[in-house]
Amino acid sequence: MILKQDIPHGYAHCFAGKDCCPKANSCLRAIAAKLLTESEELQPQTVNTVNAIYVEQLSDLSACPLYRSSEPLRYAKGMTHLFEDFPLKDAHSIRLRVVNCFSCERYFYHCRKGDRLISPEEQRKIANVFRASGFGIVPKFDGFEYVIAW
Repeated sequence: MILKQDIPHGYAHCFAGKDCCPKANSCLRAIAAKLLTESEELQPQTVNTVNAIYVEQLSDLSACPLYRSSEPLRYAKGMTHLFEDFPLKDAHSIRLRVVNCFSCERYFYHCRKGDRLISPEEQRKIANVFRASGFGIVPKFDGFEYVIAW
C-alpha cells in the first residue's frame, strides 16, 4: 500500500485521472495525485505535475512515456560472495566487467556491501557478464527486496 509520505519530494503527479487514462489505477504518478486530492491535510502551495495539455495530445495513453508502474520490483541486496565460484585466475577480469555494469565504481562497492540496492537492470547486466564468461555460473546475491521504483 502506497502512502502519501512515501511519495518522493518533487515527484511529478498526474491529474489526468481514471476517466482520461486507462492506466491511472496502476500509475505511480496518478496514485500520487489521487492521494494528494484525497488528503485532509493542508495542501502544499506548489506541486510538480505532468502537463495536462501534454496528456491530452497523446495519441495512445496506454503507451504514455511518463507512466510509472506501482508494481514493486525485485532488487538484489549485497553481493559479497559473487565471485567465489570462479577460478582465481579468471575472477579478477570478470570482476572488472561486473564493475562496468554500474554507472560508477563507487556504486559497485556500495552494492557489494548491501548499502545500495542492485536494480533489475544491473542484475541483468551482471548475469550477461557471467553468461559470457563461459563457466556456467549464475550470480549469487546476498538477498532480495521488493521496492517500488519511483
